[in-house]
Amino acid sequence: MRPEIRRQDTHTRSAPHRRYLPVAPPGWFAGVRLQNGLYPDEPEACRRAVREFLPVLAHVGLMLAVFKVYHIEGRAFQMLVALALCALPIHYLLPFRWKKPLFVAITVAALFRIFGAVAAGSILTLGAVLIGICYLPIAWRYRASLVAIATIAIAYLRPRASELGIPDTVWPILASMFMFRMIIFLYELKHSKTRESLNDVLSYFLVLPNLCFTIFPVVDYRTMQRGFFAQDVHAIQRRGLRMMFRGTVHLLLWRLIDHDFWFPAEDVHNPWTLSAYLIFNYLRYLHVSGQFHIACGMLHLFGFQLPDTHHHYLLATGFTDYWRRINIYWKDFMVRVVFNPVVFRLKRWPQPFALAAGTVAVFVTTWALHAYQSFWLRRTWGLSVPDALFWGILGVLVLVNVQNDAKQKKSPACRSGDDPFRICFVRVAKTAGTFTTIALLWSLWGSPSVGEWIQMLLRGTGFM
Repeated sequence: MRPEIRRQDTHTRSAPHRRYLPVAPPGWFAGVRLQNGLYPDEPEACRRAVREFLPVLAHVGLMLAVFKVYHIEGRAFQMLVALALCALPIHYLLPFRWKKPLFVAITVAALFRIFGAVAAGSILTLGAVLIGICYLPIAWRYRASLVAIATIAIAYLRPRASELGIPDTVWPILASMFMFRMIIFLYELKHSKTRESLNDVLSYFLVLPNLCFTIFPVVDYRTMQRGFFAQDVHAIQRRGLRMMFRGTVHLLLWRLIDHDFWFPAEDVHNPWTLSAYLIFNYLRYLHVSGQFHIACGMLHLFGFQLPDTHHHYLLATGFTDYWRRINIYWKDFMVRVVFNPVVFRLKRWPQPFALAAGTVAVFVTTWALHAYQSFWLRRTWGLSVPDALFWGILGVLVLVNVQNDAKQKKSPACRSGDDPFRICFVRVAKTAGTFTTIALLWSLWGSPSVGEWIQMLLRGTGFM
């Protein structure tokens, strides 16, 4: 039998002049069309939907209007938000592989726009030196040593920078980008089994909101990379909007307190003024928590899913609970880099001694690193006696709570025989006691000397 020959369906064949067109490589967005909101080989989290994105863009525009009307954080911050608003649609439409490079490019453009060519070039050059050292093909301990030597050299260069034409605005921004995140990055390099891509590294250090907030949350490198488009992009952006809204409320409250309610310690003369001073002086921390919320919320808009920076720290029921709620990124940083290594090395010791050693190491390191931060941001070392007493007393209080928590067995929060009114009363009493103690310590931390702090307390209590 003769083999059967079937003709191909002519309707499914492409035209002759289209059969041999060059095929665009995967990810090359100029020759690839969106299909159901996705480019080829993109994760599902990148799926685009105009109906969901436009409300996000509108909310960012409304926030920018609020920032301008109430003059929140100055003109540079408003320029930064306006630039982010313009770049956000482009970032949203680009393929996944181009999103981090665009984010870095936006940061570099904002750096030149806000600080000028000389300052921006100096920051990028010094940053490139530090990052380049981390990529040298030598052992990790030598790279870490070279980074430390480079840091000392930069500190030596700083007082003489004006002779070289380097503006003073370079140092706070450079330090905010690298002084703590470089520690985390070196820690990651020590434990990482693969080479970190340059896109990931640049997007970690060149963070857009960092240009206006020199006191910046210590973002964890691995958390930032794992959180990039880890969920649906619209859900991440909506969460970022909520964080930015909370940050805006914090900043507005801080401005109200700072302008209308706060007064200097010299005006304390009776118990009422003492109570008002302690409360409002502590509530000025809303400035920091507001900046942290806005900074991390802005990162959410570009797909970086990050945890909360603070969690109702004014409602802490104990000092360990307070340490877990306030500046969560710093707590995680200390636990990962200091506490866990110390406790692991002392794992053969009795648990109370290992926990005590780890807690002491955390608060001594925190004190030292805050002094290091003060040197780079204010050009003065924060090694005063009130500073040491603040971290020392807070460390002791946290240490006592840690030991008590380790001894107590876990039990249900509310048992059937417990009186709910009693539970509520105890919780309110613990919260009030924690708030009062922290407010007292906060006033000590901000006092020029211990003697002036004691005189203020004596005036406020009527003993002077």
